[in-house]
Amino acid sequence: MHRWGVAGLVGLLFGAVAALGASGGCGSSNPPSPFLVGGGGEGGSGGQGGATTTTGQGGSIDPTLGGPCTQDDQCDDGFDCTFDACDLELLRCRFTPDDSQCQNGIYCDGLEVCDNQLGCILGEPITCSDGNACSIDTCDEATQSCLEEPRDVDGDGDPDDKCGGGDCDDLDPNISSLQPEICGNGLDDDCDLQFDEVTCTNPANDTCLDPFEITQPGTYPLSTVAAASHYGASCGVSDPMLSRDIVAALTLPAGPLRDIQITARTVDVDVATSLLTQCGQAASEVGCSPGYAHPDGGRVAKLRARGVGDAGQATVFPLYLFTEGGTSPVSLRYEELPASTKPTHETCGTAIPILDNVPVVASVVDAVSDLGSACDLATGELVYSFTLTQNQDVELFGSSVDGDGNPVLSLRDSNCAMPADEITCNAGRPATIFRRDLPPGTYYVAVGATAPTDVTVTLQLSPPTAPPADEDCATAPALTVNTGVDVVLAQHQDDVPSTCVSGAADAVYDLTLAQASDILLIGDKSANDTASVVLSQPTCGGDADELICAAGTGNRLRGRYRNLPAGNYKVVAESVQAQPMRITALVRPAVPPTLVPFANTCGEVQVISPSGGFFQGNTVNAQPDFEHGCDQGGLPPGGGPDQILSLTLTQPKRVVLDMLGSAYTTLLAVKEGPNCPGMEVPFGCAAGFGAQRSFLDLELQPNTYFIVVDGYAGNAGPWFLDVHVVDP
Repeated sequence: MHRWGVAGLVGLLFGAVAALGASGGCGSSNPPSPFLVGGGGEGGSGGQGGATTTTGQGGSIDPTLGGPCTQDDQCDDGFDCTFDACDLELLRCRFTPDDSQCQNGIYCDGLEVCDNQLGCILGEPITCSDGNACSIDTCDEATQSCLEEPRDVDGDGDPDDKCGGGDCDDLDPNISSLQPEICGNGLDDDCDLQFDEVTCTNPANDTCLDPFEITQPGTYPLSTVAAASHYGASCGVSDPMLSRDIVAALTLPAGPLRDIQITARTVDVDVATSLLTQCGQAASEVGCSPGYAHPDGGRVAKLRARGVGDAGQATVFPLYLFTEGGTSPVSLRYEELPASTKPTHETCGTAIPILDNVPVVASVVDAVSDLGSACDLATGELVYSFTLTQNQDVELFGSSVDGDGNPVLSLRDSNCAMPADEITCNAGRPATIFRRDLPPGTYYVAVGATAPTDVTVTLQLSPPTAPPADEDCATAPALTVNTGVDVVLAQHQDDVPSTCVSGAADAVYDLTLAQASDILLIGDKSANDTASVVLSQPTCGGDADELICAAGTGNRLRGRYRNLPAGNYKVVAESVQAQPMRITALVRPAVPPTLVPFANTCGEVQVISPSGGFFQGNTVNAQPDFEHGCDQGGLPPGGGPDQILSLTLTQPKRVVLDMLGSAYTTLLAVKEGPNCPGMEVPFGCAAGFGAQRSFLDLELQPNTYFIVVDGYAGNAGPWFLDVHVVDP
């Protein structure tokens, strides 16, 4: 069995001989060959043994041929990556290598290859170097592509001036054409060949001797332009080499004790802030906050000093403000809040009660992390408890008071403290948990967030309800294949353990295959949600059982499994926000891969069977022949190198074309004939960026169609094309 993720289909069959007349799939039970005792083949292998390098038709060496056979179940070479079948024309086993079965889910280490004698072998790592010393070329796993960036050794955002940039000292991040000229330091800070010119900038609020004075609550625009790095703190920006700091002086008037809250926000650089009682004395630090990702973009740092001030006189607090680089403005918000003490309910042993329909505010601005959770959180957590005396449905809601961080809720059983004690979790805006028919007992709720914030938490209890039919693996209804199924996830809970998406409401469907099949699993999700579609073994046991795990925030999720043995499986739809989804399981009898070695012009078109198929080729050595409506403009005639296939329909059909796993930025176009190359059909062109690559879902009338595999913006490389033809 092979587990297929979104990023795990990046291989291509190279050098393999295409199957000729192969049919059916390999089986697990192997009757003996009728030709030889024990089922052996020529050369001591074949039949139930490995493929042999023997002469085939015409005397040529064919490594895919094995011993004699009359049916598929007599053919098994022991390698999972080959498609094993009996060639009924030759009455010989044929073991067709399928490189797609060998991929390890890592793009940058190259394409793994299926070898008839060795099975899966390592590919060559992706080399992105263009030989230009002025570019930094790296393989990016996230986008599954090569990234080319101008040389910028000091990371200040300005390339070396020897390579066309403006940085005259690419070893000093404080000197570049993006920086202002700083007065009086004797340096050419802005790389204009002048030193300390009249238009130079003096740093403002750079030290304790020149602080920015704040005497009342409000929001203040500040800047670290021209500032240097003078002070240290217990936290800071992610790259200390680029750290700049300025100083503010907060004057708290005489009066009762109050809380001071500082929030610093930036758009495109990291930020941190530290509050002290004595400027220049690191040991007097009251609190420090590094930067966190803000839900709306940018970075945010937040700290709170609790119960400070003096009834008899004003109190001055120095504040350090750090940024990663000095060209981004900072918004600093200063608030005075009622005095409070730091919450003490940070562990299961110190949890405080939460009551039904009585909201509480969990301040996780300065909480410490004590508990493990499957959901990612950046802050510490506060812990609450509730006790059920009878079976009840439980709902939890968490929302951020200021929107600076997304809440993270964790529902835990009576043991509470260990990661295994977590029943479920959820992170979102808002965060929600629903659990049906919880039995009597004591439960705990841990509250955290993705950034320092205050979280309003509400517990709602209600009488137990009956689960829907698609609630879990035990009651999963049959899934209708080759057509979309609408999934309503409201009032569903997280039943299926999965590493695909944590803390998501899920629905489960039963998929039974009567024969070995190829599966293309598609999930269309609601906007602004994180979701997944999973193909699992019937036990739904989590990561070890997952055969397809396609997750993400894009509107469409896809995963593929080739040559899945006959049997029972489960299809799981998961949504973090319990939003509606639509899932489609496209299923066809397993077919061997078809290598497309030429198909470069209308004179050598590769024909696709009316029932679809799985095709693979490489456009690197092809010629650019065809142009398409969704390609990048300004390209030479023909665009990128391309190959062409054809599909003839005699009835209206839904045709799904999927290039998942192709190893470059693809372009896929469908053109209507009957003459090649035809006219592009409406919505019949798709560029494929990232791991998902090109995808088209079309309803086509009877005619001949020409399907062009191309590269967006002139790209070329190895590709997969999975073609499913079903009734509309």
